[in-house]
Amino acid sequence: MGQIKFEPRPGEMAGSVSDIAAFPGAKFGLGYPEAVGDAAHAIWFGAISPCWSELDNGRWRAEGRKENEVSYSMTVSPGEDCVTVHYSVRNESKRKWKQSLAFNCLQCGAVPEVRDHDCVRHWVRANGRFMRLIEAPRVFGPRPAVQLYSVEGAPAGRDIPFVNGFKSTPDCVFEGWMAIQSRDGRGLVATVSKPALFLFQNMEYSCIHSGTGFGPLEPGQSAEGVNKCYFVRSSVEDWHTRMLNDLDGL
Repeated sequence: MGQIKFEPRPGEMAGSVSDIAAFPGAKFGLGYPEAVGDAAHAIWFGAISPCWSELDNGRWRAEGRKENEVSYSMTVSPGEDCVTVHYSVRNESKRKWKQSLAFNCLQCGAVPEVRDHDCVRHWVRANGRFMRLIEAPRVFGPRPAVQLYSVEGAPAGRDIPFVNGFKSTPDCVFEGWMAIQSRDGRGLVATVSKPALFLFQNMEYSCIHSGTGFGPLEPGQSAEGVNKCYFVRSSVEDWHTRMLNDLDGL
């Protein structure tokens, strides 16, 4: 099995992955990060033009900065069937951040065998039980295709301004990952963060997100976190066991 290929989009907070054994010929988009910084005043995609540099073994590094607000660096490390992103985020403002984030977008809409606009093949887990996302309660806010979710070990969505602003968070709590099963039931695409701050899905684009949380940050303070995307041939249950072992090793 060969290594996944990551390609950055020069000057943009984004890239793509291809050469995926589990999904031959497919290319998935990554908005990494689609937003970053203070969870009350996040800097969105397009406001920062990061500098990408190529490292060894197919890895890439991005460094971005919004003056007097936030700076970040991230290292993208492709593997045989997963991509690991290590973040460092720094508070460049003069105010304390009550919560900080990197909003990671895994875009599946261009891959017919995976995309799922109705969420019937989306999977999450709560209280030790796997469930299809279509079974979960929904709150229809101003953007009805969008839904956000609180995660275990993190503040409730209503207490995170970035999340609460969408007005689309039901009263349920999931583990910090989300997955989409392929149409044939044999493949799986998933995203998970450590620490995970919230989940997000958008039916319109069939994209899934596990937001990385960095906690409170004082001016000048930095923190680190990780996001991992999987592109595998596996059942949800078997992947989940592997994923937990992977997170323990991070």
